[in-house]
Amino acid sequence: MTNNHPVTPFLWFDNQAEEAASFYTSIFNNSKVENVRRQGEAVFLVDFSLNGQRLNALNGGPHFKFNPSISFYVTLETETETDAVWAKLSDGGSAMMPLDKYPWSEKYGWVQDRYGLSWQISWGKLSDVGGRRFVPALLFTGDRSGKAEAALNLYTSVFKGSTVDGIMRYGDDGGAYAGKVMHAQFRLGGDQTFMVMDDTMEADFGFNEALSFVVHCPGQEEVNYFWEKLTANGGREDQCGWLKDPFGVSWQIVPDELLKLLADPDPVRAQRATGAMMTMKKIDIEKIRKAADGEGKMVLVVETTVKAPLEKVWDCWTQPEHVVNWNHASDSWHSPRAENDLHPGGKFNYRMEAKDGSFGFDFEGVYDKVEQHQRIEYTLGDGRQVQVTFSPTDAGTFVMEAFEAETMNPVDMQRQGWQVILENFKKYTEAK
Repeated sequence: MTNNHPVTPFLWFDNQAEEAASFYTSIFNNSKVENVRRQGEAVFLVDFSLNGQRLNALNGGPHFKFNPSISFYVTLETETETDAVWAKLSDGGSAMMPLDKYPWSEKYGWVQDRYGLSWQISWGKLSDVGGRRFVPALLFTGDRSGKAEAALNLYTSVFKGSTVDGIMRYGDDGGAYAGKVMHAQFRLGGDQTFMVMDDTMEADFGFNEALSFVVHCPGQEEVNYFWEKLTANGGREDQCGWLKDPFGVSWQIVPDELLKLLADPDPVRAQRATGAMMTMKKIDIEKIRKAADGEGKMVLVVETTVKAPLEKVWDCWTQPEHVVNWNHASDSWHSPRAENDLHPGGKFNYRMEAKDGSFGFDFEGVYDKVEQHQRIEYTLGDGRQVQVTFSPTDAGTFVMEAFEAETMNPVDMQRQGWQVILENFKKYTEAK
């Protein structure tokens, strides 16, 4: 396994990824939009670079919002450029710390831009920050405050060839934080500079998926390695190659081949690869490759965000007295009866009928896995498998269903039918 595993900051926008990338590349020298990926006519992912620093911007929906827990520390070598960058990032944004002289910099300021992304702008020398103009800075707040050094130790142990450049600690006047990290700087893999800080204030924000870090892996061995190391001792596995480390920081562990399969010029291959990925937590590139090649059933995905707490969403999804109110694909149908034995090996049976009595059927299956408030997996009577995941977000609860397609009806018709029922669920739950 090599030591070269580039880490790319990944920014989550609602519907502003292309606009934001254009804005940022207009501010910094030697910057450009590298690639714009689309799903149909809609912009999906934008790859761009700022003075050599690669970033990805996703139109992922309203689920997550930027906050100051992760910012970019930007070092500029002239006062003129410092003032110009500050002025542009401040336009439509808000200053957290005004641009001024501080003990660590002749001129420094901390600003949230018009999109909510945070920047620390400093007039200084690139040699002081490992030659990196843009450095991700992690602020450990709330119940994670005081854990910056533990995080630094984890990251530098996981990425081979890492080094610690220096640690500045709070002094005796720091009270309970004496000895904790005021500021520390380290390099992952020897050349990717990061910063960490413990926050002594009572901040009302923390790490979330709005800003994550993509670890690029040559193959499955590297995927397995980073997944195991970053989820150990309190980390959490999420969907589609995402995880949270023990400190709540989000990472995406991505094999290089996955990106090629998802962008395959053959839309059917790309769709098969995407569907297979949606059923996974840790990426299994061999399974995705086989799915793209047409081995096994095609997996379709529907999703929505319900503006309601996770516990309420879970209850409305699983309790029979709620299911009968939303489990229909049109106003001419209804669900007169629902039975649900929610545990592995348990069965469910939801009756679905036309209101005029002309037709009806039982939608039934057996549960394979139930993770309370997180994930449900079941097998339908015809052998097809379904996975449902529930994820709390800043906008409510994200619900995703991944289901194996059947062969009697067109794929688009199947997806539309499942999506309509999911939207009925959303409408019912939000009104409940």
